[in-house]
Amino acid sequence: MSQPRPAPDDRETQRLARLHGLDVLDTAAEPFFDALAAAACAIAGTPVALVTLVDARHQWAKARAGDVELTQVPREHAFCTHTIEGDSVLEVPDATADARFQANPLVTGGPAIRYYAGAPIVMPDGLRMGAVCVIDRQPRRLRPDQLAALACLADVAAEGLEQRGRVLERARAADELEQRVRASEAFLERTGRIAGVGGWQLDLESNALLWSHQTCRIHDLPDGHQPSLEEAIGYYAPDGREAIAQAVATAIAEERAWDLELPMVTAHGRSIWVRANGTCEQQDGRRILIGALQDVTERRQATQALAASERKYRKLFDNSLGLICIHDMQGTLLSVNPAAARSLGYPVRALEQRALHTLMPVPQQAALSAYLARLSAEGSASGVIGLLADDGGVRYWKYHSALDTDLDTGQPQALVHAQDITIEHEQGKQLLEWSFTDPLTGCRNRRYLAQIDRDRGPDAGWGCIAFDLDGFKQVNDTWGHQRGDEVLTATARFLSAPLHGEDVLVRLGGDEFLLLLAQADAALLERAVQEYLDRAAIAPIAFSLGTALQAPGEALGEALVRADHALYAWRRARRGQTARRHDD
Repeated sequence: MSQPRPAPDDRETQRLARLHGLDVLDTAAEPFFDALAAAACAIAGTPVALVTLVDARHQWAKARAGDVELTQVPREHAFCTHTIEGDSVLEVPDATADARFQANPLVTGGPAIRYYAGAPIVMPDGLRMGAVCVIDRQPRRLRPDQLAALACLADVAAEGLEQRGRVLERARAADELEQRVRASEAFLERTGRIAGVGGWQLDLESNALLWSHQTCRIHDLPDGHQPSLEEAIGYYAPDGREAIAQAVATAIAEERAWDLELPMVTAHGRSIWVRANGTCEQQDGRRILIGALQDVTERRQATQALAASERKYRKLFDNSLGLICIHDMQGTLLSVNPAAARSLGYPVRALEQRALHTLMPVPQQAALSAYLARLSAEGSASGVIGLLADDGGVRYWKYHSALDTDLDTGQPQALVHAQDITIEHEQGKQLLEWSFTDPLTGCRNRRYLAQIDRDRGPDAGWGCIAFDLDGFKQVNDTWGHQRGDEVLTATARFLSAPLHGEDVLVRLGGDEFLLLLAQADAALLERAVQEYLDRAAIAPIAFSLGTALQAPGEALGEALVRADHALYAWRRARRGQTARRHDD
């Protein structure tokens, strides 16, 4: 039986505790969330997008894209305060016409918000941290697919916050472990084997220096090598020796610990970076230096590569040249500027006098007539268009076209200013794909069911097999969640093995899986079930299952409910067997 929903005040207390536990408020910009904001701008076609977090008094922007400075807003003025009160996207087509926002300083003054759409960032426990939102200074409405994509970005943001929290928990645990490290060679060896961290200690009276095996390996030296102090210092690169020498001297004089990242050259001549930390302690009446060493080369390289990529992306984003072209009202290009030509990979002359429809993918060519008609009737048109480049790829332009008159001929023509958003478009597609995938098992997730039901409709004829793992809670309770994750991953591989063509495996959550068999009938469903029963002995864990065939005109969700009921009826009827089944 589900627990009663907490009262509103209790829910807000839980929400704020969850938010502060993430340790994300007032932190520096992060590429992941910046990319979400950029993707939201690209998807919605708005000048501004934010990833916000709402605490007790303020709305704070974790990431923003666009030219508006909205780092922190009092909560009573924040649009996102209203967003987190619901489960779906909040759209405000015209804030000046909405009683909730007419007197809002953000509407009556800068930044003069007229349009707002925000999707709540809902954590797995149902608590809402903030929103992914887009803002415009003009009234408008988004298409249903744009609103759905905005909701998907909010789901990705929630997953990012969840993963970030886990990383912080691991980092805190690692820091606590390092603080408890003592100068025992056996202990250093254990930590070295477990975490890839080398240990060392130096007796300040005898100058005897001991290295753990892991420390030797970091230096490309054989296990058991015990260097002199001069040799050990000599492995640091010249610009790192002064820093480590100063840290050691301070530790000896003031009993202060150090934690540095320094360049080093190993015995084999490899240039690496190490994290070196240590302190001065008393051991059996003798003063010793004790410390740890970890090769952080790969982490630094990854961090630097990410920073370089972010700088490059920002430079392109902030300094891109405008793409400008002119076409007549029959869709023939009259002139194209070099930036637009470069975007498509053509010489300027190759594009002039070319029919616009020849640059459009075939499925989009029919939309050209509608675009020209709208431009003629309304005097302007905006949107996103895909154009074929010379290399065969598609470049996506976010454009705004304005109707003009050729001074020489008196004929109407369109002045088009555009921005190449191909990168943002592909990022949005990738983020949407991630939102439909279970990160642990690689299966589709529950959100994918709604998408596939919309795509295929009530006459898809799915064969549904619901799986539930027997005794999975005991695995978690006995062996821990890491073992539980391994069982879930192995089960996904087991269930995926017989799949064909358009068959889909979905992890519904916890230890529940769903198999959708495309264009199934009773015989196909029976054969599939029998194959799983025949292979039950090699399954990673015992399972129960139930089946249902989607009837013509039946919603997929209704078929899933019947499969679920069949599973539990089977489980009640045949408790104690390794694999059990029941058809609805």
